[in-house]
Amino acid sequence: ANGETTTMYTPKRFNEDGSPFTAHTTNPVPCLCAGVGDGEGVGTGIIKTSDGYILTNYHVVDNGTAITVIMPDGAKYTGEYIGGNELSDVAVLKINATGLVAAEFGDSDSRVVGETAVAIGTPGGLEYAGTVTSGIISATERNVKFYDSTGLLQKTMCLIQTSTVISPGNSGGPLVNGDGQVIGINTYKIMGTGYEGIGFAIPIN
Repeated sequence: ANGETTTMYTPKRFNEDGSPFTAHTTNPVPCLCAGVGDGEGVGTGIIKTSDGYILTNYHVVDNGTAITVIMPDGAKYTGEYIGGNELSDVAVLKINATGLVAAEFGDSDSRVVGETAVAIGTPGGLEYAGTVTSGIISATERNVKFYDSTGLLQKTMCLIQTSTVISPGNSGGPLVNGDGQVIGINTYKIMGTGYEGIGFAIPIN
């Protein structure tokens, strides 16, 4: 209207060779158990390399006295904390394994509002490991403010907003596009009465 041009996302239905297109969500996504004091927190990770480097959220493993990585086939490894950053909320772990199938990473700068988005994670505990939920990209560059318990602003992050269901335990897991490529790391959702379907992921770039 009024001479304006609107760009809309059109889901891919066929590959270049004419064969039917299928979105893949089989990228290996391990569960992460980080022991904190007498308790244990559960999160998700993304296999970055075949020799055992794993991406996750910093808040998943922060202050963890022991980290256990549980693969989709049930194999368990001790996770070594390599490094991380609280402001970016990204951490890197390492397990003693080789021959792993690493995730395929996409270009988060090319994401489009309305594009398919799929989250894979461990919501609600290990019994729900590998849960897949789907939605769309709701916004591509949402500035989200984070406050501490006293109400003091700690940081502002530019995140992908998605309608995909993100629950406790999904943190550190992948946000995947319709081509099965990781475009974000699920990190946060707005919770409370009156809010629904407002989740956020760190752009993978």
